[in-house]
Amino acid sequence: WNRGRDLSPVVLRAASDFMMERDARQAGKGSPGCVVGDKSPNSLLDGEAVRLMVKIYPEARLVFIVRDGRDAAVSHRFQAFIDRPQHLSPEGLRIRQAFSKNPEPFLTGQRSIFTEKELRLAAEGWVHNVVDTDQAARELLGERYYTLRYEDMLALPWESLSKLWSFLGVDPQVEGLQQTLADEMQQNPDADWQHQKSAEIAASLQKGRRGTWRELFTARDRQIFKQAAGDTLITWGYENNLEW
Repeated sequence: WNRGRDLSPVVLRAASDFMMERDARQAGKGSPGCVVGDKSPNSLLDGEAVRLMVKIYPEARLVFIVRDGRDAAVSHRFQAFIDRPQHLSPEGLRIRQAFSKNPEPFLTGQRSIFTEKELRLAAEGWVHNVVDTDQAARELLGERYYTLRYEDMLALPWESLSKLWSFLGVDPQVEGLQQTLADEMQQNPDADWQHQKSAEIAASLQKGRRGTWRELFTARDRQIFKQAAGDTLITWGYENNLEW
């Protein structure tokens, strides 16, 4: 039944269909015409995530949510502080310990939460991920590809998601949908989890907020990120020039 081709995509497709259809039924959304999707971070795979998805779901639509690389770097750094401290470098562990004891210098841009090497790698990784993913998606998916900025969803959730639903062929005229979205925007389960796991670090930061980097980046952090990712930030509308 794999028609002489690689069996892996066929098996993965069967397993994925089962899991998504099951979850849709459990959520009461298993009716014909229901659109089911999966949200997965691809920051470790870049454009390869698109190519692998197309092998399994060649007819799928892809929504690529982009976040300001500076805020993404801050978010990933604190995620490492809280969830994966064992993977930090010795210098990273010292920074984490210093932040835990006295976060004020870090929260006001006087002291960096990054080492220079780690911040440069984060900036370069963000650029590669955004550029490679976008290029692969445009080539392989064409009109079945949609980009959405995280910040736009926060600023204009109803307008942003209405456009997204239209792209997916979903009718947004569902009773109570706007209120459901407003209620969902008040939830932040990941922030709750991080606060439970490491309150002394998580309490100092409002997870998911736009522009956190402006308070946390030191002058040196700005310069490093600007050198590595300045042009890409301009391309995606996060800056108009390099004067930031």
